[in-house]
Amino acid sequence: MKKILLALSIVLLSVFPAFAEDTAYDYDAASYISEHQGEAFLTGKTSYEITGRMVSEPTTVYNPLELVTYDVANDGESVILKGTVGEEWVANISKVLSTYTRPDGSALSAEDFTNNLDQEVALKTVAEPGTNYALFVPAGTVVKVDTAWGDTLYTNSGDAPHGEGDYLVCSAVDGEPDLSDVWVVNGEVFPSTYDMSNAI
Repeated sequence: MKKILLALSIVLLSVFPAFAEDTAYDYDAASYISEHQGEAFLTGKTSYEITGRMVSEPTTVYNPLELVTYDVANDGESVILKGTVGEEWVANISKVLSTYTRPDGSALSAEDFTNNLDQEVALKTVAEPGTNYALFVPAGTVVKVDTAWGDTLYTNSGDAPHGEGDYLVCSAVDGEPDLSDVWVVNGEVFPSTYDMSNAI
């Protein structure tokens, strides 16, 4: 496992662009993963309920846990998701349809959103055990992550609550971490949305 993470952390170094020197952070994602490679653990989303909505006109939402602003258009593709502690972020409709169901477990359709613009639609996550790897970043340690979708995220940054610390998360592909697509999950949210049974 350690060899896998070390090799993939080298790949990550080549995938992520150079970092701005005037930004205050302790590690870039590749460096932190390389230093703490033996601490990654297999996890996956648990089943929990959130909401999602499409908008009828351009809207801006702010996620205080990620310290990120999202500009959202009425494009038939963008869904604003509201998480377990009220945080909001944006996902493509195809990702939403593959990740969530209605609360009764039945399949969602795009029309659930496009026919109900500006209204929150109740969603339930599909539990996905063993589909991710996570790496804990203790509170006070800031790691910069340039995501595969173009945003820059930081662990434990700003005045947002972080619990004991945030997590770097990536997909598990063929039983190995896919470090070409790493994101941050806030420490206040992670224990209620991801499996902690394998946490180190």
